Parts: sequence; C-alpha cells; structure tokens
Amino acid sequence: MDCKTCAFFNGSDSECRRYAPQPAEGEKKASWPTVAADDWCGEYQADAEKAKESA
Repeated sequence: MDCKTCAFFNGSDSECRRYAPQPAEGEKKASWPTVAADDWCGEYQADAEKAKESA
C-alpha cells in the first residue's frame, strides 16, 4: 500500500494527485504535494496496472 501503487500517484513528478493542487505559503503557483514512492496515507486506492509494474 505504498504511493507507487496508488491510483493518485504521478510517478514522473512524484506527486500525489488525490486532491486539487494547493498553493504553498508565499507561492503564487499551486501545486500537488511531492511524496516518496514508498510513502503511504489513509486515502490509498489501488491501481492494478501500477501494482503489476512494481511486482
């Protein structure tokens, strides 16, 4: 149940795209949070294709 197999993980930019991008404090541009491939959270949803690739 790591980010790398989650449906919301964008591996090319290491971003979690579960929610809309949010502006960081002092930034004018909104972005998704950066996460590590081996991170996890309670919002995890399995992506069958990514699970096959990481096996």
